[in-house]
Amino acid sequence: MRIKINMINGIIATVILSFVAKILALWLPFLGAEAIAMLLGIVLGNTVLTGDMWAPGIKWAEKFPIEIGIALMGLTVTLRTIEKLGINGLVFILIQMTFTIVIVLWLGGRLFKVSKQSAMLMGAGNAVCGSSAIASVSPAISATDDQRRTAVATVSLTGVVLLLVLPVIGPYLVGNNNLLLGALVGGVVQSVGQVVGTAALINPTVVTYATLFKMLRIILLTVVVLIFAKMAQKNNTDSSIAKPSKGIKIPWFIIVFVILLCVNSVISLPHMLNNSAKSISSFTGVVNLAGIGLNLKIATIKKSGGKFLAYGLVTGAIQVILAVILIHILFN
Repeated sequence: MRIKINMINGIIATVILSFVAKILALWLPFLGAEAIAMLLGIVLGNTVLTGDMWAPGIKWAEKFPIEIGIALMGLTVTLRTIEKLGINGLVFILIQMTFTIVIVLWLGGRLFKVSKQSAMLMGAGNAVCGSSAIASVSPAISATDDQRRTAVATVSLTGVVLLLVLPVIGPYLVGNNNLLLGALVGGVVQSVGQVVGTAALINPTVVTYATLFKMLRIILLTVVVLIFAKMAQKNNTDSSIAKPSKGIKIPWFIIVFVILLCVNSVISLPHMLNNSAKSISSFTGVVNLAGIGLNLKIATIKKSGGKFLAYGLVTGAIQVILAVILIHILFN
């Protein structure tokens, strides 16, 4: 989307907030820049940056930079990642993600009574990689901006809770084995930044393992987008006013992600390129959450915040319980 003159103020404000969050994360590593950006965004978006002069740019910054970040993630992972985790690691992630999605969809429909789109966004965000997964799935299922923002805020806040809790209870749940702790953190915590932050509170070796498990979840992002897009298409077909099927539209950044992943898997690319892609991707995630925080108004949080917060916390607890059971079955 082309940047217009009336967007400049909001874009600059969002980028500055993102840089501030990155700096504050040096002193608050247990939170991570993503969570800081979102929390500061919520405060500023409901107090200082409320005028019409900010809104267009903030909305742009929330939606479009993350698409570039998702595409560049393809340069940070390879198919060889699967080999490092072994068959048990692959099975663990596949079962963990599948059960998470199924349980979240069931909870959303039966217990918390949220829309199908919101349940899908919650399923993708918790099963894969937080806001990046929600951003990928959202256009494929025609989710509204409020549905997307509420899901991202809920998933991100749940991630903060897990970030604070897992380093304390993790060793009691799976022992002091670094691989198992990495599986727990990398298989449950939502965003990449929160995974690294959580694992760093345990030890550097856990960071390595947790990142590998997390990368495997990211590799499967495309599969999740396809599944949810097909589900949304089926729901539209089953509606009383059926529309002709136009096929599944895959967002451009998902296609680029797959292409770059394949290239990175068969060609040895310069480390500078990989590291640059990782840095840019990470920063676009911070910009995304800053924009979401700035756009997420207190009225929206009050409207569905209590229900969604409970939805997120219940989901997080179930994810941890499921991961612990699978780890004891598959790795012991």
